[in-house]
Amino acid sequence: MAERRPGARNIRLRADSIDGAVRITLPPRGGLAEAATLLDRHRDWLARQVAGWPLPLPFVPGAVIPFDGATLVLDWAAGHPRLPQRCGDALRLGGPVDAVPARVLRWLKSAALADMEPATRQLAACVDRNVDQVRVGDTRSRWGSCAGSAAGAGRIAYSWRLILAPAPVRRNVVAHEVAHLVHANHGPGFHALLAELDANGAASKRWLRTHGAALHWVGRAA
Repeated sequence: MAERRPGARNIRLRADSIDGAVRITLPPRGGLAEAATLLDRHRDWLARQVAGWPLPLPFVPGAVIPFDGATLVLDWAAGHPRLPQRCGDALRLGGPVDAVPARVLRWLKSAALADMEPATRQLAACVDRNVDQVRVGDTRSRWGSCAGSAAGAGRIAYSWRLILAPAPVRRNVVAHEVAHLVHANHGPGFHALLAELDANGAASKRWLRTHGAALHWVGRAA
């Protein structure tokens, strides 16, 4: 996938393991011949990168998906109740089979919000801050975001895919965004407060660097 960017001065080649795409950025004009040469020169490197990408893990009956640091089996049968229910290490649901992906996704988003909203409000109270809204979405570039002034109430959003990760990883992301209610930057004050709220930062970052891309392939059909 090639794209021209107004501010680009150089040609940039990137293998995006989250979206599963090879991207090449070009300056506003020219560069096509150089881009072709760059692609040819890095053909072997690109092949290795693509071979290492995670495999899609669609929401289909019998699939084993990550959840809260463990796994869930999608236990579908037409006679099961339509509303998904967790039964031990299985997520049981019924209804039309073609509705399975949408129902599993809604259940996971609901589980993510039910887990991270109270955790967010609890930590926010520890730093004497209010939170107007906590929501979940499906962002690619970040696991969480915080909007609002340091003095007022904030709005915090998370990737629903964090519910697939171990609880300590979610806790650190929550602490990161809550710390932004006090410090809008990543300066020394922010890092000191984050360490007070959660001391698991280094391990959580390592986990996300290693496994984070794979979370974006969960629920993907191809």
